[in-house]
Amino acid sequence: MSWLFVAQLRPFVLLAGAASLLLNLALLMPSIYMMQVFDRVFSSRSMETLVMLSGLAFLALALGYCMDVVRARALGWSGRALDRRLSSPALASVLREAAGVTGRANTDVLRDIAQLRAFLSGTGVQALFDAPWLPIYVLVICLMHPLLGLVAALGACALVALGVLNERLMRGRAERSLRCSRDTTRHAEALTRNAEVIIGMGMTRAAVGSWEARHDQLLDAQAQLSTAHVSVASLHADNFLL
Repeated sequence: MSWLFVAQLRPFVLLAGAASLLLNLALLMPSIYMMQVFDRVFSSRSMETLVMLSGLAFLALALGYCMDVVRARALGWSGRALDRRLSSPALASVLREAAGVTGRANTDVLRDIAQLRAFLSGTGVQALFDAPWLPIYVLVICLMHPLLGLVAALGACALVALGVLNERLMRGRAERSLRCSRDTTRHAEALTRNAEVIIGMGMTRAAVGSWEARHDQLLDAQAQLSTAHVSVASLHADNFLL
């Protein structure tokens, strides 16, 4: 995974890492809040203490929500930056290959770039940022109380169920993104079939430009899908923790 730290992606990856740190620290607040309520509020019956603790817990969860969104957007930006850096030269190379002696071109490179962008914008890569904090998170909760560790495990199961529900709610945006992806791929394949004419008439730049217009629509559709998914999922997580 060393490619995540190349110069073009390093600022986005560092931002995502910092957001992950703050996010995981903020997610400790619900457990701390419960402990403080049992230790301080129940014994003293102080409403002022309860209000203060509740306010701090709300601020921590709000920070966690914001950091989750920031991390997702940072990774989405990294995918877009990598895509913009690689896609146009890759298509130009495919056109030159198609216009060559063999007349064949490998368009899989464009699909590979799209899959790489989707990976950076998806939830899978976010798990890589959360994984180092999971043992610390569980250890802190278990030190507080074993029962809280059980509650955290049950909460994880509930969040998985919410993730499945969120995926179904986002299906419409996903279908739009898929349509844009297919349109972009078909357009690229049409360009490769007519590559000899395009190169011969000096229309490479115009051909790449027309493809970039469709490709930008694809990037926007996928960005909307990613942002909506993360925002709803983060909101569900905060509601569950509350």
